[in-house]
Amino acid sequence: MKTGFLITARLKSSRLPKKILLEAAGKALLSHMLDRLKKAERINRIVICTSINKQDDPLEELANAEGISVYRGSEEDVLARLYEAALRYDLDFFANITADCPLIDPFFVDEVLREYEKTQADLVFFDKLPLGQGPSCIKRSALKKVCEIKIEEKTEVWRDYFVKPGCFTIHYPAVDKAFIHSTLKTSIDYPEDYEFIKEVFNSLYGNNRFFSLGDIIKLVNNKPELLRINSHCAQKGRQHILDTAKPATYSI
Repeated sequence: MKTGFLITARLKSSRLPKKILLEAAGKALLSHMLDRLKKAERINRIVICTSINKQDDPLEELANAEGISVYRGSEEDVLARLYEAALRYDLDFFANITADCPLIDPFFVDEVLREYEKTQADLVFFDKLPLGQGPSCIKRSALKKVCEIKIEEKTEVWRDYFVKPGCFTIHYPAVDKAFIHSTLKTSIDYPEDYEFIKEVFNSLYGNNRFFSLGDIIKLVNNKPELLRINSHCAQKGRQHILDTAKPATYSI
């Protein structure tokens, strides 16, 4: 069974402007992310889901150059944007992560879809993986219900909308302890994250070689000084989410 991967993407970041278009190993980070997602065996369509704001035009241009689908919708309502994209591309369920996770491992993309196929949960989420590595799988019918009952229109931080007791089923797959790392951060939010990601590419990407999350963990275990580049950013990132997220409220 194959399905789509919807990448939530904007260029509005103020902490690190146009961060997903910054380059490593001669290529935009978003392009690297696309290369990695194309290796997922259970994905046959990748869609960059961005906004109608002209500021995000470069993302559509990159998608076209890479031969990737694109959907443009609400600037602030990420859940509505994802739902409309799922309708457009006739996806009953789909995998998702934000574009600031350029080092996502396609193995876990396939795994989150396998877990969905086993459980048929409304939301499947790898919550134990390092920051920047945990994809979700979302059932479109559940997402439709969320969009119908939520009140807020700013839904950049959206996972809590599925937590309402009795409304949705959420499955958190187990993770092999070899892939759990408390200080590893592979998402890009701050300049230090970019420096770390460039070091990873410099160490592991030679001759366009694909490298996995396991390779990254082995690298930082062998060179723990690399973790000092951005490990402090993990807490900053979590605090930013807490500061920007609003409690999920509903019309029922």
